Amino acid sequence: MKEVLVAANQLAGRLIPCGRDGAPLLLCLHGGGCNGRYFHLPGFSVAERAVQQGFDVLLVDRPGHGLSVPGGSACPIVEAAGLLTGLLEAMMPRRSSSEMVLLGHSIGGAVALTFAAASRLRISAIAVSGIGRSPTEAALSWLADFKADRDRVPPIDFFFGPRGTYDWRAPIALRSAAETWHLDEVCEVLLAWPRRFDAIAARLTMPISISLSEHEKIWDLAELASGKFAAQFGNTSHMTSDVLPAGGHLYELHSNGPQMVQAQLAFLIAACGR
Repeated sequence: MKEVLVAANQLAGRLIPCGRDGAPLLLCLHGGGCNGRYFHLPGFSVAERAVQQGFDVLLVDRPGHGLSVPGGSACPIVEAAGLLTGLLEAMMPRRSSSEMVLLGHSIGGAVALTFAAASRLRISAIAVSGIGRSPTEAALSWLADFKADRDRVPPIDFFFGPRGTYDWRAPIALRSAAETWHLDEVCEVLLAWPRRFDAIAARLTMPISISLSEHEKIWDLAELASGKFAAQFGNTSHMTSDVLPAGGHLYELHSNGPQMVQAQLAFLIAACGR
């Protein structure tokens, strides 16, 4: 697929056009420990599926990842959300369609929701995965270990879940997008994000889809089951939240990942009225 490099306001990314006039823009925001290629991994490409269904796909590298320059803030999630406005305000006037939807994973999901809550741009809908409201004790324990030893990496099942829920090729494919974890953004998403979540959720009015996995190790699943999570999105026009079976945090790379991605894209397509 053809990729066009785009850069503005300290951010860079790759635009993959679908070739259809008036196509909506799908902005993809990656999680920690990787760059924007997370959504275009060999054999597991979300971007390919989205392009086939009529989206122009923009794979953004968050500050300090991929082709984007390092940020200058102690709050990289908030900073990334602010920088996105400059990047998109430079891009959108040149496009044949002003319609835009967001797809975010993990920390990228927090960036997507933060950006949408404050953005002046039109955002038709948001679909995120791997981002919750309250961290688990296991996640906080990992953060304490990470602070003490930056080279300490959790076991593979912390992110992938039980063996048998993913193909052996998935961890290998992830290597093409893998990068060093950033302590500042891990601290922000596990410590500051839970304090901001309710206010951000209350400001969102567009349709929202949020998915967590059955074997999620980072976020508290009980909040979804109790309805406490969805209740914070009281002003959105439509909100769905699901706990997806047989997979871990990196659900896009699991055996059931294609079903989740297809459901996300269908949700976004419907919000665009297509």
